Amino acid sequence: MNQVSQIVTQHLETHPIPGAAWTAGLAGQLEFGCAGRLWHTPDAPSVTLETVWDLASLTKVLVTAPLLLRLWRDGRLDLDAPLVDTLPELRGMPLGTASVKQLASHSAGLSALSRLRFWNLPRDAALKKSLVEPRPQIGITYSDQGFIALTYLLEKLYGSRLDIVAEQELFAPCGVGLSYHPDASLCAATELDAATGKLLRGCVHDENTRALEGISGHAGLFGSVTDVAKYLEALIGGRILNAAALRVMGAELARDAGDARTFGWVLRHDDWLGGNTAPDGALGHTGFTGTGAWLSLESGQINVLLTNRVCPSRHGESKIAQMRRAFNDAAW
Repeated sequence: MNQVSQIVTQHLETHPIPGAAWTAGLAGQLEFGCAGRLWHTPDAPSVTLETVWDLASLTKVLVTAPLLLRLWRDGRLDLDAPLVDTLPELRGMPLGTASVKQLASHSAGLSALSRLRFWNLPRDAALKKSLVEPRPQIGITYSDQGFIALTYLLEKLYGSRLDIVAEQELFAPCGVGLSYHPDASLCAATELDAATGKLLRGCVHDENTRALEGISGHAGLFGSVTDVAKYLEALIGGRILNAAALRVMGAELARDAGDARTFGWVLRHDDWLGGNTAPDGALGHTGFTGTGAWLSLESGQINVLLTNRVCPSRHGESKIAQMRRAFNDAAW
């Protein structure tokens, strides 16, 4: 772990990333570290292991994918069937013929960017409008749009808003403090908000999620490194998904040049952000704010690196990709 810590702390010293918290090791034997500050000024408080981070797109694999797989486990959702079978309102729409597996593996043909934040619609209306998107792409195109549509699907099938479902189904049973409603005083800051000129702290960074009142299946989750680690231990330990659902989660669904996808996760491939020393079958995911989690279902290893690399601006030369690869090469 000394090498892992050295890699992270040296990167913080030489690149504009204010702070980080991390863990690596086998489930039940994890070692933790933290360094830096909650935002970019010298007088900012120091990061601790209880610092809460905007997890950004880790929401996709910590909330959306497990909830969908629990529905499948319980016989309530066919992951291969066209969405119109579950959502009749999609009849005649492009998304009607897409499957949950295609959406979860970013292979449904949706464009990379959503303009939801510009629609100026109430949350329910925005979610419904997200179902009317075209599908012009071929192969894998990483897109939040699919997970926004899956938010609508989950809320319809569970009969409640996603933050409530996640707390009841996932977080409370595991005893973790992951939440869509963080205590801002514990949070690392992200970016300077263009509208107010103030640092975002405890308010989700992703603009489309903000337009959905901070609650979506593609972003919006907050948590500390200890809570993320505890949750992942529960996940790979079979306390959130059974063995059959974990197999579905880890199975390859789509692959093209420079990318490979399972149910929500990125599958180990050449030059991925999870490091070249990762074992075959390793899974990972990152978040735009500077977060990342990687795991091996076979060995039980977990690597988590949480940073606020967008503070005070997403345009800083953070070299976050190099940091993630070096961290994981040492961690594995």
